[in-house]
Amino acid sequence: MKRKDFLRKMKDRRRGGTLEERQPEKRRKVDWRTLRVDLPGPEEKLPAAEPMPVGALHRMPKGIRLEASSICWVRGYRRYEVEGVPRAEFQYRPVEIDSEAPPGSVSLKPGESWEPEN
Repeated sequence: MKRKDFLRKMKDRRRGGTLEERQPEKRRKVDWRTLRVDLPGPEEKLPAAEPMPVGALHRMPKGIRLEASSICWVRGYRRYEVEGVPRAEFQYRPVEIDSEAPPGSVSLKPGESWEPEN
């Protein structure tokens, strides 16, 4: 409770009235899901497309490609190595209606593919 709200509440209590407390504004939380995958080596056979809740994921030696089957937002792609094994990580969020993606993310519609810059 902020100081000004507390003081207003105390003043109102002395007067015998009832004061409605201000409710804090709730921030809309966006439910991002993080996906981490191992990437195949240059000599390895490329794995088949893997189904996900928003489409199909293709793992390639240079990175990933996501083919959307429903409207979604994607962001935060990065490549890194763990004990010599290349990995990729990104975040995605299914969206019910077509809306503008938040800053720093990309909006995909069904049938579109996303292949981030490496």
